[in-house]
Amino acid sequence: MPTTRFKFVAAENAANPEEVETSATSGSSEVRDLRSQLAILTDLVAQQAVAAQRQADVAHRQESRMKRLEDLLLQQAAAWEAQDSTPPAPVEDVAPRRRPPRPVFHERRLLLSLRRRFLWHQRLREKVDHWIVEKWLMHIEKLFHDTFVEKRDRVWFATHHLDGEAYRWWLDIRDNPNTDLSAISWKRFKELLLAKYFPESVKRKMEQDLRGLRQGDRTVAKYEWEFSRLLHCVPFVV
Repeated sequence: MPTTRFKFVAAENAANPEEVETSATSGSSEVRDLRSQLAILTDLVAQQAVAAQRQADVAHRQESRMKRLEDLLLQQAAAWEAQDSTPPAPVEDVAPRRRPPRPVFHERRLLLSLRRRFLWHQRLREKVDHWIVEKWLMHIEKLFHDTFVEKRDRVWFATHHLDGEAYRWWLDIRDNPNTDLSAISWKRFKELLLAKYFPESVKRKMEQDLRGLRQGDRTVAKYEWEFSRLLHCVPFVV
């Protein structure tokens, strides 16, 4: 009986050779499609792995920069502690000068942690314009004051938190052989930064906007806000 069935199937296949060939061709096409899809998926996985590695490298560099910053801050705190622990030399018949109060050591460590956290969000990044620069300077100066950043360290802290276009601008200044970095105080740094992002065309435009500002169809709050914003920038543009 099995022999008879085999002969019957063979005879049926022989009677329909086109169907057998079509089935084989269809199977071969499916295999090619699966191989093509597998190659595409493999390529996508490789691209994702490369992108993930790049992100990991960026995160590692950022972590290293923040670690260097934290080390410097801790050194500064230790220097403050050493200064406070050194008794002042006795001076006769001289009125003592009042010094601004400084936080104790454990409070300084808290300030270092706060400074590290908030400076990270005050980075001057890509697509910088004059309004962003003005706002960034205002925030970072407030942070310097609140966290007791010494004047001699402010340029270093500020440039540490430049990114993209702004950081490339600073590199051009820093790497210029004619630049005397020791002569760049915080005041001079602000002048250079504002000269870069407040060109003459922007100054003229802001002066014209301030002189020609009218309430028009603005609300009072909107008009006061725009007037105050332009008026605040007058010292930078006149």
